Amino acid sequence: MSVFSTFIELCSVGRARQLDPLGSALNTLISIALAVGFFAIAAGVYVDQTIALHIFLGGTLTLVFLNTTGNARRPQTSSFISYGLALCSTLACLYFVVMGEAHSNRLPVLDALTGWDMVFSLMLIVLVLEATRRTIGIVLVALVGIFLIYALIGGDIGGGFSHRGMGLEEMLDHLVFTTNGLFGPALEVAAFLVFIFVLFGAIFDRFGGADFFYDISNALVGKQVGGSAKVAVVSSGLYGSVSGSPTADVVTTGSFTIPLMVKTGFTKTRAAAIEAAASTGGSILPPVMGSAAFLMSDFTGIPYGTIAAAAAIPALLYYFCIYTSVSLYASKTNIAVMNQGVIPSAGTVLKRDWVYLIPLVTIAWAVLALNRPSYAGALACAAIVPVMLLKTRPRSDIFPRLIKSLSDGISRVLTVGVACAAAGLVIGTLSMTDLTGKISSALFAMAQGNFLLTISTAVGVIIILGMGMPVPAVYALAAVLAAPALIALDIQTLPAHLLIVYFAAVSAITPPVAVAAFAAASIAQANPMRIGFLACRIAIVAFVIPFVFIVQPALLMIGSPIEIISVTLYALLGCLCLTAMFEGYLFGHVGRLEKLVFLGVALLLFAPIGHYRLLPFALMLIYLYWKRRTSRQAQRVSPI
Repeated sequence: MSVFSTFIELCSVGRARQLDPLGSALNTLISIALAVGFFAIAAGVYVDQTIALHIFLGGTLTLVFLNTTGNARRPQTSSFISYGLALCSTLACLYFVVMGEAHSNRLPVLDALTGWDMVFSLMLIVLVLEATRRTIGIVLVALVGIFLIYALIGGDIGGGFSHRGMGLEEMLDHLVFTTNGLFGPALEVAAFLVFIFVLFGAIFDRFGGADFFYDISNALVGKQVGGSAKVAVVSSGLYGSVSGSPTADVVTTGSFTIPLMVKTGFTKTRAAAIEAAASTGGSILPPVMGSAAFLMSDFTGIPYGTIAAAAAIPALLYYFCIYTSVSLYASKTNIAVMNQGVIPSAGTVLKRDWVYLIPLVTIAWAVLALNRPSYAGALACAAIVPVMLLKTRPRSDIFPRLIKSLSDGISRVLTVGVACAAAGLVIGTLSMTDLTGKISSALFAMAQGNFLLTISTAVGVIIILGMGMPVPAVYALAAVLAAPALIALDIQTLPAHLLIVYFAAVSAITPPVAVAAFAAASIAQANPMRIGFLACRIAIVAFVIPFVFIVQPALLMIGSPIEIISVTLYALLGCLCLTAMFEGYLFGHVGRLEKLVFLGVALLLFAPIGHYRLLPFALMLIYLYWKRRTSRQAQRVSPI
């Protein structure tokens, strides 16, 4: 093994530890304390925000070092180093809690930092970078490092990217002691918004929520052609809209759906790709949308209810595309229908499990009707109590399950918390050096003011940033790097930022670092690269629809009812044509010439050409009617 490959392996992400009794006890106590504390904050209990963020970051870093090894080669047992780093994390954040009053009375930048302030500030940044390396990888650490180095030496480089210059003390002051850096908007959203919804998903899952989604999906679509894959699409969409994590969705629902799809005739690669694509869509499907929508609301000032309503039609088009792809492929390859005897009716499932609708209706109502997303999350968690009481037998299992779900929720939010802390360091650097404006100007200049080229360049930046990172962290970085360039094109704020959310989400299936595809590959035992490329093909609409709503905001319910309805119908038929082209089937085999026609019609229907789309729309409907009728006549005369 070469020196370089050994170095890369040593810098790789760590593995989950097998905790010893002490580590297990500490992990449980800290997890419960954080869960209870931040649930109380979400429910309305007042705690100083700065102190709460220090506690959240300290707890997150401590748990990361307790639960994650230094790299893949390290033993999975606990070590003195892990306990030492966990202790340093606790002490560093405890210092800021204890010194909170003194720090709140000083004037940032103007009043000098003490020696201990600088020591603990540096310690905290180093710990965040090490936790980032262990949980996400060296790429994000390198990215943050580049920005930090730029802050220190950027005043000496000259040229358009030079800034006024600053020393180490000023940089630390800005990054740690103001609300524009480490303890800025990104970490706030992770602590006060993402956390409560992840906790809701963990509790709901632990008390049978994932099983309910699977059963109701099975009842609704299991009897159809390709029913096993349609169950995967519907159940993954429902679960993903609550969990908001593509990887968690794949692992949770995919463990059921992927083997079922393979058993009924889908190839391993196809089954895993369908699951990865369906799970990824949860990050753009209201009500939770992978929590990036809450960050978007904080960044833009747009109410969350407005964002969720705007995202509804594009999200439904996304799932229509995946569902149609499954249906066409199953019809083309004659996939066997699932065993009808094991599929319950929807009425039976709802009669047995109606109680699961209480938290789901609560969360949907609360996030849309209340202008307090964190309180909505707390209400949703409280609404699971009837589920606990009615569905847990024996009742004595309620408390152990609840404790386990709190621990699960904390473990799921660790990566997001660390990523948002790292993103805060980047955002702080951008704000104090005005690098945001420089990068935006550079993107605009590189594209020479070309509308499509500027958007495409921004999309490329978002997808690269999204390699292996949680959706909220990708959005936090891209919102300050790419959004200004998009808005400079006179694109409205809502479409510009929603485009970033979309491409931050689909980076989960975009090779080479497609985390959802890798998760699905581990279940299907198939090639992750093939799964990633096929998932992108199945979810092709996700790469098209953002460009559509950028130039036609009516797709986001911005405009008159006639505009919204017409643009939606055009996009719906365009999605059908695009999916049929890629699958090569629609009421029969689709030849090369038909594929070209479908592609051309899809592009016309997506284009902002007003009433000129009526002709291709009408002609395509007539053609589809004729093709469907011809297909049915052929089936009637078939000797089979």
